Amino acid sequence: MSDFPKKYNPESFEWDIYKSWEEKKYFTPGESRTGDSYYIPMPPPNVTSVLHVGHSVMLTLEDIMTRYHRMKWDATLLLPGTDHAGISTQVKVEERLAKNGIDKNSLTRDEFLEECWKWNTEFWGKIQDQFRKMGTSCDWTKEKFTLDDDMNKRVIKAFNDLYDRGLIYQGEYMVNYDPVLKTVVSDQEVVHREEAGKLYHVTYFVSWSDAEVVVATTRPETMLWDVAVAVHPKDKRYKKLLKAGKKLILPIVNIEIPLIADEMCDMEFGTGAVKITPAHDANDFEVAKRHDLPLNRVVLWKDGCMTEVAGIFAGQDFLTARENIVALLNSKWNLLKIEDHSAKVGYGERTGAKIETIISKQWFVKINPIAKKVIWGYKKKEFDIVPKRYNKVFEDWIFNLRDWCISRQLQWGHRIPVWYTPEGEIIVAENIEQAQQKAGEGVALTQDTDVLDTWFSSALWPFATLGYDMWDGEQSDLFKQFYPAQVLETGHDIIFFWVIRMLLFWYEFTGETPFKTIYLHGLVKDKVGRKMSKSLWNWVDPIDMIDKYGTDALRMTLSIGNTPGNDLKFDEENVKNNMLFVNKLWNASRFVHVSTNPDSFDFAATEKKIKENYDDLMLHEKWILSKLVRLTDLVTQSMENYSFSEAGTELYTFTKNRFCDYYIEEFKLAKEVSKFGEEVILYSIHVLLRLWHPYIPFVSEEIYSKLGFEWHLIVSHWPELQLDINPEVEKAHTLFVEVIREIRKLRAENNIMPNKTIKLKIYAKNKNAEILHSCIDLLSGIVKSEETEIVDKKLTDPNLVYSIVKSGVEVYVDTSNAIDVESETTRLKEQITDTKLYISILDKKLLNESFTRNAPKDLVHAEMSKKQQALKKLQKLEEKLKSLK
Repeated sequence: MSDFPKKYNPESFEWDIYKSWEEKKYFTPGESRTGDSYYIPMPPPNVTSVLHVGHSVMLTLEDIMTRYHRMKWDATLLLPGTDHAGISTQVKVEERLAKNGIDKNSLTRDEFLEECWKWNTEFWGKIQDQFRKMGTSCDWTKEKFTLDDDMNKRVIKAFNDLYDRGLIYQGEYMVNYDPVLKTVVSDQEVVHREEAGKLYHVTYFVSWSDAEVVVATTRPETMLWDVAVAVHPKDKRYKKLLKAGKKLILPIVNIEIPLIADEMCDMEFGTGAVKITPAHDANDFEVAKRHDLPLNRVVLWKDGCMTEVAGIFAGQDFLTARENIVALLNSKWNLLKIEDHSAKVGYGERTGAKIETIISKQWFVKINPIAKKVIWGYKKKEFDIVPKRYNKVFEDWIFNLRDWCISRQLQWGHRIPVWYTPEGEIIVAENIEQAQQKAGEGVALTQDTDVLDTWFSSALWPFATLGYDMWDGEQSDLFKQFYPAQVLETGHDIIFFWVIRMLLFWYEFTGETPFKTIYLHGLVKDKVGRKMSKSLWNWVDPIDMIDKYGTDALRMTLSIGNTPGNDLKFDEENVKNNMLFVNKLWNASRFVHVSTNPDSFDFAATEKKIKENYDDLMLHEKWILSKLVRLTDLVTQSMENYSFSEAGTELYTFTKNRFCDYYIEEFKLAKEVSKFGEEVILYSIHVLLRLWHPYIPFVSEEIYSKLGFEWHLIVSHWPELQLDINPEVEKAHTLFVEVIREIRKLRAENNIMPNKTIKLKIYAKNKNAEILHSCIDLLSGIVKSEETEIVDKKLTDPNLVYSIVKSGVEVYVDTSNAIDVESETTRLKEQITDTKLYISILDKKLLNESFTRNAPKDLVHAEMSKKQQALKKLQKLEEKLKSLK
């Protein structure tokens, strides 16, 4: 029999167990014994820094799914990897260089990329260690990085293929520009804040007329290159001017611009007239396109300064230019008034810099024709979303997608596979050799300096990682076995960033869904519901939690109580409490170890023996087996339905309240008289450890080995029990437990010391009496009764205190020798005095007319309820005192 330490010390075994799993290649999928395969493409975390507790939720949930299906003996693959995270990593590397006194601009592209690779190597190793510490059973032999050579090859081929299909194009469009990052960012990377500002009412005189149109704007600095003023076609204020085809004089610049009608205008905002500056506003850009107006008159450059076309304001930052332009408008009588006005202003999510909306030549993916294919698959229910309420979020995105800007002005990432001739001809190719061949020998070529948006490569993740190369017409064995992924598990906050883009690419390239189920978990917040942030000092390092409490306690905290799509409030106290629970399981298992002979245990043979001798089992043994079968069915069903919190909660309740608190105590007392007590407890702990394994893999594996069961638990079979649920036994045991509960209550109410034995009588008839007779010795042992009798009549002996268990069942405890009358009399008198004092305080308050008249009715009723409860308590105490006398 192996040694089983008294103290639960996760640090002493967790790392060794993980190394053992990895060395034995348990994470690498073998042949499926069920004919089914199960594949989860792990969302690749960024290599920007170490993982946070939000990543730990992802790792925990994905590992629970993976371990469950591995134990079902499906061919199971959890495929790990990391993302190069273009913008985030470049920012981190630039910050490190600056700290070391190195100007990023002083480095060549290759030199800077070398620094990025150093960063990647450093954090890649740290992230791998964190995966292992979390117990993540991913197949390390198939690990991928988005900039791996084979991944890069597929990204470049995908770009070429989409370009050849007419789905990638270069064009001028409105984009968000971060002046600190010096790159385009997506709409989802812009945070909008409500800010106090001004609304400037500017007069535009009508050409060759005394009439005028007042335009309200928050950005007068952009008016220097307005191309029109727009009003709503139904706005009666401007109908005559529109009908006459009047033009307006652009203030300061003094050129004519048209007055146009467009339904984009809000008649209720300002004066209802809006200046149109297509180079600096997305809505204006769309209006200008509809009316065939000039699009590229740029007056404000990427750095927030005025361009050369701004004339005397050229080179000024936008705030200075705004101040000077407003002063000039005022001097020319064009400024009617200035009002306070709040508006939403966009800022970079990473840098906090004010985002400039500009026209820029970028590379785009044409989304509409691809989105139609995804919508078709969605309507055919080719993939499900868990929880279902996120279907609406998905629909809001997929039905309203705009063309996707995929170029970024960065150096770290997949360089766009486009070359230009001196004449500006575009050559799209897979490499320079192919580009040269297309351009012709001797033609000088220059490659585009931009890189692809990080999400472009991530969109290829679920199939590129399986080695599928659609462009060569080949499918790898790995792809054939695991396509499509059964589950994509990820945070609900990246349903657009990642989930939808994977669907877009997969449906375009293969016409099929990349995954059957999209499981969305919530965000992890602090215990009061705030988003975690280092600036708020509420950020949690999962490794700190593991070092203090062990991995299993952290995994329990992140999975039990974590329902799909809902945010999780993280409280370290919960991790501590879960560690105490794991310690309880450890101690219970150790008790089984020292009380039985587990080395000779054979599960199938034991199950057969229990089934054949079922009638000879004691009530508590039949009960725990029935509850165990019920638990197994419920946990299995919950696993299949992605109800991991529900399954974990049931496991916790069964283990703590039924197995540890009742069954083990019953086993101890019945051990000498039970014929099959050892078989039942070993069978139960064996099943329980297997059910717990996906949640708490380390401690379940360690206990499993200490009990001498088959090695390893990770590859044992998920329980499929051959026993039956027995409702009659469960009902009988419920009565047994209720009787014990009432007796314990009587002992506590009458201050009977725990080590003091009692004399007990139980009133019960018929079936209830039969049940209690069958377990009278066990019952007596649990409640410490030296004499127990089942009677068929209610008793009235004054020495007996009693409690009603249920209709037809009452318990009576003889207090004549069980209670120290003197000390109990003193205790009761003290309680009576305290209760009377409490009632007098309540009376004073309730007799105070000022209180009863002015206080809220709910408060008055609450005080009256307190008095009634106190009076009942007083009556009970006085009755007890009288009975003692």
